[in-house]
Amino acid sequence: MIERWARKDLRRRAVALLDQQLWCWGRDVARPAGNVLLELGMFRYRSTGPGPGRTAYTGRAADDSVVWLWGFGLLFCLPNLGGVFLRRYKFDPLLIARPPGHPVHAPEHLVGLTRPTTARQRVVANALVRAAAEWVAGYEHWIAETLGTSYRGAALASRDKPTAVPAPEMARAWEHLAKKAPRLTFTQTTLTGARGKLLTGLLPAAAIVPSPERRLWKRYGTTQPSRFRTA
Repeated sequence: MIERWARKDLRRRAVALLDQQLWCWGRDVARPAGNVLLELGMFRYRSTGPGPGRTAYTGRAADDSVVWLWGFGLLFCLPNLGGVFLRRYKFDPLLIARPPGHPVHAPEHLVGLTRPTTARQRVVANALVRAAAEWVAGYEHWIAETLGTSYRGAALASRDKPTAVPAPEMARAWEHLAKKAPRLTFTQTTLTGARGKLLTGLLPAAAIVPSPERRLWKRYGTTQPSRFRTA
């Protein structure tokens, strides 16, 4: 069961969960039966430079959100909002105006990353972090349904770090983190009062309160191509 996460522990747990998730994506890529990300329909861009974790995977979801995955982090973008970059070992949300126009293979190649400091930037960061966490939760639900929790459990068993969240609870952990997104980007008091209502009104309602149905793909009653179309 996912227990309540105290404010002081939230970021530490988010860091550990993202680190574990990136490890699992690495295992999905190296799966002997086939690269899961490629089978899902993502594009792969190999790096010609030295160093591990620089190969880029990207795809565009049915709602036009764009996902980039590397060994060093995750970039999630929504139309009209820009994107949020979550770097491994930090989980310190950084905003970017738009998805990269070409493959990048290092964090420093993501041009224009900005720390959310204004109230409006924090609202945007909250929406993007929440949507990104829901996207990952959808991915883990799909993994469990398609390959079984034993597959994810075997990946975690081969890891040389303590497990942040057991395999059967990974999707729920990301869903829980999505609900706690405001505590990773700004305090709840930011949106109170007349000023808070005004700032909230500057953004589409769906951005402030993403639909609980938002996922990388429609999980039920669809074929694989409609779950994910390549960028």
